[in-house]
Amino acid sequence: MYHATTSQPALLPSNWYTDSTIHRREAAALGRAGWQLVTTTTGLSKPGDYQAMDRLGVPLIVRNHDGELVALRNVCAHRQCQLVTEGGGHAKDLKCPYHGWQYGGDGRTRKIPAAKNFPHFDRERYRLNRYPVQVVGQLVFVNLAGEATTPGDDDWVGDFAAKTDAKLWQQVLHEELEYSCDWKIPIEGSLESYHLSEVHSQTFGNDPGENESTHELLSWGTRFRTDARDDSFLARMEERVMRWLVGEFGPHYQHVHVFPNIMASFTDTMSLVYQITPTGTSKSKITVFGFTRRPKRSGIIAGRVASGLGRSAASMARKVLDEDAAIFPLVQAGMNSACLDDTSQQTGRIFGRCEERLHAFHVHWSSLMNSERVSSKEATLEDHHE
Repeated sequence: MYHATTSQPALLPSNWYTDSTIHRREAAALGRAGWQLVTTTTGLSKPGDYQAMDRLGVPLIVRNHDGELVALRNVCAHRQCQLVTEGGGHAKDLKCPYHGWQYGGDGRTRKIPAAKNFPHFDRERYRLNRYPVQVVGQLVFVNLAGEATTPGDDDWVGDFAAKTDAKLWQQVLHEELEYSCDWKIPIEGSLESYHLSEVHSQTFGNDPGENESTHELLSWGTRFRTDARDDSFLARMEERVMRWLVGEFGPHYQHVHVFPNIMASFTDTMSLVYQITPTGTSKSKITVFGFTRRPKRSGIIAGRVASGLGRSAASMARKVLDEDAAIFPLVQAGMNSACLDDTSQQTGRIFGRCEERLHAFHVHWSSLMNSERVSSKEATLEDHHE
């Protein structure tokens, strides 16, 4: 059932999807607002394993240092050379390829060639920034704000951990896709089932409707649940395979949105966890990790069936992502024209009752951005008085 009894207005003006100044403010706010989903523990099991990536303009390297995962700024403190290229790898030492400076897991220098050229060297000042890391199941989160807190409410953290537990789930998908649209557009597209019949009729199926849907509007985000399921040949085959492979199957589907930009969809067959971040004005990126069940049966046949199920689920996920990717630029084009047509920047958009999770996101983000604006003004006034 839905909570809303009437349709609801969109709260974010159209220029929040097109303006370069707004983009910069939002990117900064996202960096301060919460944890970044950067990688998984796959490929980080041995000391020296690393994954390097960019998040919100911050170059990061997540590395296994003597069994501990640490996140460091991927830029040498000497001459600002990138330490490793983006992607995964293994190296005995974390060493700059330009002059050979080496670093430890704490970000401090370990070895500087011809160190006598740097008398009275200050190791605390010239070091790599280190960021807090939190592992949830197989998911690796980094806090760019430097706050060593847990990544949110135990309710969603427990869900994410259980649905990506390495003992039960194996990673089958990692995608990084670029979108020609503002980061909020893909989030809004994920928060309603209203578009399923039009966009995903051959993949997801149809909107289950109010009687088969449950919306939860929570302090940390929103959740959608349904047990509705198409009675198709493929659906019946999926159930039979899962029951044979792991001994159980339920029709449960849930989609979780953790404010502001972490999301997940969970079924008994597949877990998809993803985060959407801005990469430029009206440009964004989605980072997706997918997991399917490990077989409880032993033997070559069970292993091959599980592998085939993983490939099939990953293929289906990619199709859904492609279907969405075709729509988002059209929404962005509409936003661009709305800004040209409406000088007051008052959006004409409206959310139906079934789209109340979008409204909840708008309430959260507009409130956070207004708080950021107030804090910025107060800081400016304090600087002025000083």
